[in-house]
Amino acid sequence: MTAAGSSLDLDRIEISPLPSKESISRFTCGEHEIDAWTARKASKWHEQNRTKVFIAHDKGSAVARGFYCLSFSTEEGSKLTSHQHRSIWSGGVPLIYLTYLAVQRNCQRSGLGKLLLVDSLRRAHEVSRHVAFYGVGLRSLNEKTTKLYEKFGFGIAAGEGSAHPLMILPIWTINDLFEA
Repeated sequence: MTAAGSSLDLDRIEISPLPSKESISRFTCGEHEIDAWTARKASKWHEQNRTKVFIAHDKGSAVARGFYCLSFSTEEGSKLTSHQHRSIWSGGVPLIYLTYLAVQRNCQRSGLGKLLLVDSLRRAHEVSRHVAFYGVGLRSLNEKTTKLYEKFGFGIAAGEGSAHPLMILPIWTINDLFEA
């Protein structure tokens, strides 16, 4: 499937753990914070097991066209919008945290970001079969990404009024997606 307005063939894309620093050495998405983190820390944090970096690359190539990072995090129970869930998770809300999700500038608006997001949620679903946690959390980059994540079912956490709100997608919603 070739995306409209792009030469990127999504059928030729594979997503795998970061194989080497060289795979993301020239990565630029246009967001300064993400580009700087990618250049300075992505490979090191992946090796240190602080986060796991997964890259989207063409079959037969190890050059990242996009990537995302997953780790575990805990948020306060007060961040949950449901009063029932707040009491259940009062000691802290365990989340798989989607630290960054980014697409190379020349591949943006091709559907690759959606492919990366779905893959990250699939991995969360797999983990949920073995480890209990509340859901997937992330900090939205801006209003545009907030609206995008809301379309996928993420909700803004209680008390979040910042420019980069915490957004959470409960695991039962993710499990419904992959078990249907």
